Amino acid sequence: MSKILAIDTSHSHCSVALNTGGKIDSLITTEPRAHARRLLPMIEELMERNSISLSELDAIAFVNGPGSFTGLRIGAGVAQGLALGAQVPVLGLSSMAVMALKAAGSTQGKELLICMQARENEVYSATYLPQGDDVQLLGQERVGGIDSIDFTVLTQPQDAYLVGDGLDLALQAISERGEVQIQVYRDACVSDAHTLSVLAATRFAGGESVEPALALPVYLKEQMDYQE
Repeated sequence: MSKILAIDTSHSHCSVALNTGGKIDSLITTEPRAHARRLLPMIEELMERNSISLSELDAIAFVNGPGSFTGLRIGAGVAQGLALGAQVPVLGLSSMAVMALKAAGSTQGKELLICMQARENEVYSATYLPQGDDVQLLGQERVGGIDSIDFTVLTQPQDAYLVGDGLDLALQAISERGEVQIQVYRDACVSDAHTLSVLAATRFAGGESVEPALALPVYLKEQMDYQE
């Protein structure tokens, strides 16, 4: 029975969760952009009310991107510092993967094309296939203009769903291409620590974790520029 602390600072409201063998307790801020001030007190409150010390954890999970530049740095720094002190491994997981798992329950396990609004009329995009308490990435995570969205990885686009605050850009891309049929999931969907803790528990059980020194944000745009 694993004990995993999950931290999500990728967007305006940060959240933390503690997953102890499937029992999840979580906290989320109601104050936007208060990550630096609220994150550590929230973790302390969560651990205290569950009578668990950091040294009893099996791992610490955090959202490593994409998302708010400052938020990602804060989350990674806190995860790394706590993991070093507690001598436990870390899992850095994608906010888009967390979003896919969160939406999966309402979309009957269909393929999910996640589209997140980025800066300068750009969009982060990735396609995931839900698999129980996990999601499989189809293709790769991407960032760019609407022409960067890869619809070719969808195996059954007519049954798939668009998810996220960048879906209008994806619909614009579809309008310009004219050959893609896809459903739209209009409910708000952002990553959160509760869902992150579920995904992290599954990945940790499968052997996925790294040493604390590798708790680093992933800046997708830099990765894409490097590939090009």
